[in-house]
Amino acid sequence: MDATSSNPNGLFNRSTKGLITDPVEFQVEAGRISFFAETLGERNPIHHDRAAAQAAGHPDVVAPPTFAIVVDLETGRALERQGKPSVLARIGCDYRRLLHGEERYDYHGAIHAGDRLSITTEVLGFEDKKGGALELAHLRSEIRHPERGLLVSITRSLVHRLA
Repeated sequence: MDATSSNPNGLFNRSTKGLITDPVEFQVEAGRISFFAETLGERNPIHHDRAAAQAAGHPDVVAPPTFAIVVDLETGRALERQGKPSVLARIGCDYRRLLHGEERYDYHGAIHAGDRLSITTEVLGFEDKKGGALELAHLRSEIRHPERGLLVSITRSLVHRLA
């Protein structure tokens, strides 16, 4: 992950290694959770109905675990709407050559409707594969709640196909 040599065909801005973004806030809405759960085919009422969630011991509607991707993607869009570069822009993603690499979610707590979350992303490093035909960027994002702390850690690799 710590390739220090620069791939002459590479597109990622390797000088961003070690960058940690400022926290971006995200307000979780019950309607977004319900829509996302419905899209997944999730019928459990705790994802759609506040009373059912509270009966199950939750303060409000509970997001399915994969809702973390919504938080992650939406915060990047929010930065762009504010005229600030997203982490993907800062590392130099070329969407015409971008492939999805590995992705891992570590869960430490549930996300609920009404939560005001913050997310930060760290650029862990870069590496080359297949003799320089591929370059990878490794990122870790953390979704936190001000009182409950770390809720979700997302580790992922983005891949540029260079050849």
